[in-house]
Amino acid sequence: MSASALEPAPPTGLPLASDDVPGSRQTWWFWVAFTLTWLGGGIAQGIASVAVPQLLKEWDPAQATGNLSVILTVGGAAILVTTPVFGRLSDRSMSRLGIRRPWILTGSLIALAGYLVQAVAGSMLVLALGVILVLIGMGAVSMTIHTLFADQIRRRIRAIMSAVTGAASTIGVLLGVALTGAIASLGQAGMFLIPGGLSVALSLTLFFALRDIHRTAPAEPLRWRGWLETFWLSPRRYPDFAWAWACRFFMTASIITVTSYLYLTISSRFGLEDPAEIAGVQTQATGAFTLMNLLMAFVFGVISDRTGRRKPTVVIGALLSAAGLVLAVSFGDVGFFLAGIAVVGAGQGAYIAADVALMTECLPSTEDAGKDLGIVALAYLLPGIVVPVFGFFLTRIGSPTGENFVALYIAAVVMAIIAAVSVTRVKGVR
Repeated sequence: MSASALEPAPPTGLPLASDDVPGSRQTWWFWVAFTLTWLGGGIAQGIASVAVPQLLKEWDPAQATGNLSVILTVGGAAILVTTPVFGRLSDRSMSRLGIRRPWILTGSLIALAGYLVQAVAGSMLVLALGVILVLIGMGAVSMTIHTLFADQIRRRIRAIMSAVTGAASTIGVLLGVALTGAIASLGQAGMFLIPGGLSVALSLTLFFALRDIHRTAPAEPLRWRGWLETFWLSPRRYPDFAWAWACRFFMTASIITVTSYLYLTISSRFGLEDPAEIAGVQTQATGAFTLMNLLMAFVFGVISDRTGRRKPTVVIGALLSAAGLVLAVSFGDVGFFLAGIAVVGAGQGAYIAADVALMTECLPSTEDAGKDLGIVALAYLLPGIVVPVFGFFLTRIGSPTGENFVALYIAAVVMAIIAAVSVTRVKGVR
């Protein structure tokens, strides 16, 4: 991507650790819409964590955990392939809309189609199709909003913006969980269409607010090797990126292990069968998580930006998350469980305060930011495949119906610790 091909244009090879950005000066509406889009993505996660497992539990209680694992694995595989491709195409886009806005629009419409399919699904196969469409659509939007950290957000405020957007995403999850649980009585269509429509509408605000970069000349022809590089950045050439990627992968896998099965975990560990009761405890857990997440995200976001140090914040976040998971799984009492989830929220808040800033400062340059951040996206997409596969077997240790959630949480603890160790190997970022 040459500098002359873009308007506004970055200096060729501009390192992402620089405080310069290639994008235009944005209006206040962009910052609002940028945050709302992260909120919308969180709502989508909240919907999936309640509506999908609840529907599977209604259809076949004995196989709900296994069926959820299958759907999550297939959906994870779909976005694993498509999201980096979206990033590569975004860098090369010649659209009059810009290089990023077309993918916000496309992703939002695909997600909306997915919610429509889920609303009428009468079988696991159709439900899985709807889940896949939502994941692909939200994956395209997620690729875009991550790329905007390189396009539009200066280094000196990346940690605090990471905290703001992470907080918005966390609040979105809480809203998605609470809203989906509250309207469950309206039936299947209401559970998916009402919060799903809200999620899509929030994502589209960024489409209208963004002053996008425009490509003014075609990119060089992309050969097969270029397409293969869409999914690869050499660990030997860029070791800091590799270790930061590993940190994000294991941290994401740790939290997905908890959130993906939270509904079924609550039902099994506390003997709850009423969907309203289960959703109620899940809302409390998500609320406790959100409160601590917000507090720690802003505290550590400010500290990280003022000191310029990212790694200590990530380490603290990972270890706090591990400690919270141990507390949550050590006792069979709802109170201790909620306290543990609150500590996990504190750890995740500290982590997200520096996560995006760390990743952008480990990338080679702005020239292929969409492609490279598509590879970054793999670190939080790949766990969507790996976790359900391992979750399927871990929950079946000593439990034919898949209710050994203690084993699942132990695995999450181990992954959080690995994340803390991985980030210490990054040398080029403090």
